Amino acid sequence: MDLRKNSNSPTRIDVEAKTESPGTRIWVLVAIGLAAIVGLTALFYSIVMDIERDYGAKRGPETGDSLSAGKAVVYIGVISRYPPTIMLRGYQPIMDYLTENTPYRFELLLSGDYNEALQNLVARRVSAVFLGSYLYVQAHERYGVIPVLKPLNENMQPVSRSVLIAGANMSIRTVRDLVGKRLALPSTESFSAHWIMEYVCTRNGIAVHDFALVHNFSHHNTVIAQVLNGTYDAGVTREYLVKDLLGKGLMPVLYSDAIPTSPLAVLKDYDREIIGAMKAALLAVNRDAARRPALTREWDGEFVNGFVEASDADYAPVRAITTVVPHGAARR
Repeated sequence: MDLRKNSNSPTRIDVEAKTESPGTRIWVLVAIGLAAIVGLTALFYSIVMDIERDYGAKRGPETGDSLSAGKAVVYIGVISRYPPTIMLRGYQPIMDYLTENTPYRFELLLSGDYNEALQNLVARRVSAVFLGSYLYVQAHERYGVIPVLKPLNENMQPVSRSVLIAGANMSIRTVRDLVGKRLALPSTESFSAHWIMEYVCTRNGIAVHDFALVHNFSHHNTVIAQVLNGTYDAGVTREYLVKDLLGKGLMPVLYSDAIPTSPLAVLKDYDREIIGAMKAALLAVNRDAARRPALTREWDGEFVNGFVEASDADYAPVRAITTVVPHGAARR
């Protein structure tokens, strides 16, 4: 190639092109290529380090302070209501708050399913675990697990509801309209799934074989998406997760009675110092209502209104409207 024909080429390159041999030109190109590779590699690692620095900054100084102070690590478990990325986004800020406001460094231990989260508590891999209300009732009966705290809703009440939803263009107005339809359910260990199948459908004489399809999904957000995109005609989930979608592609068909919100639970012989510090820090969130929104801004929406103390007696309504099914049972 005659570089002199390129009017945009610098004069130096144009002159050198007259005297370079083909072999020399190849080595120059190789050298330029290697330099580019080295430069891109350095840029890549620079970007990675910037990301790590940004992440560290977002985590806040409390993590570094806790490590330098030699705080003991306390693990907290959580059921797999949502995919791991969503869980971390909503629950890690709670761990950071606890680390900053207790003598301990709190770490989140995720699980692959609801039962794994419970077994992590039973095996003492975690000191406490965020459970669903139905799974808590089962855990109390099997292992003596007890609740210590439960979150408040937007009305500052420790109650929640499940809701049967349908696509806005579906002709589903009552439970009886579910016959012959496709129904999306969350985990087999969730209150929502048991409420609709063992309580509502049974009372209305509807059996599994009366549906075109019934399927349990691992996460609540998957249930919502399946109904929104029309793959399933109806689904069951938690009320607060879809309140902003009602009238925007989804419509409510039936609500459950109010039940106590999902507890933060511990083993009966829990560590009094660790759990006492954790409870005190979380209950302190509501001592200053004006300050609470700033403290909980990045927390999962279920917990932004703070907590109150919980007892096993609170969950009698859950026992009244659910039935025990064999562990691991699933629907197709």
